[in-house]
Amino acid sequence: QERFGPSRTTLQGAVSAAGMTSLSPLPMPPAAFSAALGRQDLGLRPSQDAWSAAPSLRAAGGGFAIGLGAAAATAAVRARGWQQAACAARGTHPGVKPLSSVLRRAEAAEAEGRLSQEQEVRQALRQVKDKGLNIDIVTAGFVSAVEVNRDTAAVTVRLEVATFQDMARGAVEKLPWVKSVDIRVPAPPPAATASQPMRPPMPQIPPALDKVKTILAVSSCKGGVGKSTVAVNLAYELQKSGLKVGIFDCDVYGPSLPVMVRLPYEPQMEMYEDAEKVKHIRPCVDPATGIKLVSFGYAGKAAVMRGSMVTGLVSQLMTQTEWGELDFLVLDLPPGTGDIHLTLAQVCKITAAVIVTTPQKLSIIDVERGISMFSQLAVPSVAVVQNMSYLVMPDGTRMYPFGKTDAGRNIADTFGIDHVFELPLEPSLAEAGDTGVPYTSRCVAGAASDEFAKLAQAVVKEVEKIHKNVTRPKVEYDNAREQFRVSLPNGEFFGIDPFVLRARDKGAGGATPPKEGAMPAEIRDMGNYAVVIRWSDGFVQVAPHKQLVYGDEKGPMPRIQLDSVAVA
Repeated sequence: QERFGPSRTTLQGAVSAAGMTSLSPLPMPPAAFSAALGRQDLGLRPSQDAWSAAPSLRAAGGGFAIGLGAAAATAAVRARGWQQAACAARGTHPGVKPLSSVLRRAEAAEAEGRLSQEQEVRQALRQVKDKGLNIDIVTAGFVSAVEVNRDTAAVTVRLEVATFQDMARGAVEKLPWVKSVDIRVPAPPPAATASQPMRPPMPQIPPALDKVKTILAVSSCKGGVGKSTVAVNLAYELQKSGLKVGIFDCDVYGPSLPVMVRLPYEPQMEMYEDAEKVKHIRPCVDPATGIKLVSFGYAGKAAVMRGSMVTGLVSQLMTQTEWGELDFLVLDLPPGTGDIHLTLAQVCKITAAVIVTTPQKLSIIDVERGISMFSQLAVPSVAVVQNMSYLVMPDGTRMYPFGKTDAGRNIADTFGIDHVFELPLEPSLAEAGDTGVPYTSRCVAGAASDEFAKLAQAVVKEVEKIHKNVTRPKVEYDNAREQFRVSLPNGEFFGIDPFVLRARDKGAGGATPPKEGAMPAEIRDMGNYAVVIRWSDGFVQVAPHKQLVYGDEKGPMPRIQLDSVAVA
């Protein structure tokens, strides 16, 4: 063992392959090993058949090769010139296997030993269970990889979430052969502070998404506004125009996709590992349209999970699903501005967002938070959908049960979004969601059908602009002149007094007078149509490009003539 260095696992595998029952190796040179084979003082207790062959093997110069691992036996044979040892032994004792056969069996036993160690670790990790799900972390998919270094007895476990880090380490450390355990989990996103606002993450495209051209988020910060209805019907409307589409239902706690899209077969997403131990998920597919569907609802289990587990699950579904080639992947986001939204922004590049609201004024506040969140994540909001806006009466007139508030248009005007759509309260639209046949796939004529068609056209148009990187006004703050400098794509430029612009803030809360000494501290683009201005006193203002260039309801925006000197 000292000379050729086979590990104990290798020796045990070789002994088993050679028909021996046990091995307790001692460090000694090959000559001593060969001599000791006849005295049985190595602790080698071979089977009767193997032992009866040992004298002839030893006489041929290769007797001890049976008790060594593949690498060690090969080295010993080459060092002594015993290439024909096994053949000579087989000639004397037909029951003895050739050396090459023993080595192949030793290699197989060694590989089996490696595999069993990984299985042993996974079996230990199955003792760690989540009380909410009542399943172990291996079955739940929270163990992404297990690596075993046989030479150092070191184990590395990669977890999708940090919740079970300590319990997983404790479970693996109980294995008697383990000397060290390294538990690795994804790093959490940095928290935003007043001095260091949240910066947009720099996601790298996972291999599963490298053929997805556009990732479109459908969001609302308020539950019950019909976001899933908009997401599913928009996806099916996009598919009708010949585009390849997928839908990802990101709401783990309340998945709606299995109800809204009923398939003619029992839907079930399948997970498998390839030859490189990489996990893949096969999505469900609507056979009528080819739309790929992913939802935790297809797992058939209630989601009783902690937040960190949910983000790990969403990340896994997003990055391991075989999306293939898609023109649009529509994300049906859960309500709010929480961890799932930040996680998705980390693992993929969201191209654009569609915001869904209702006519009530109360929804404006929540939707504004959602648009601001997407702005911080460098995701442009391209359209606003005001759902449940009106009822179409038998005589063709419209009745507004929640009042004609123009909440959607006010939001679009505040944030400089060009496209606003109003969906009616239509019985056939609600019925489609309950029966599992999307409304836009039925080719039903009506106001809702027309609005979905216009919405799809607007989304395609705006996404094309984003992909082509269409130029937009550039807004900077000139510290020397203490004014904004606006540069237009045609080369024209002018200045704007920052305090005049602040006094004409279009936010729902209205303009807030600046504190003494307050100045613009940061300017950031907000999608295609606006900029966000953060003031030193904490005030955050959204200024649409239209307001900067053309003015607003108060009239044209006063311009300051500038020379060609660059911003200081």
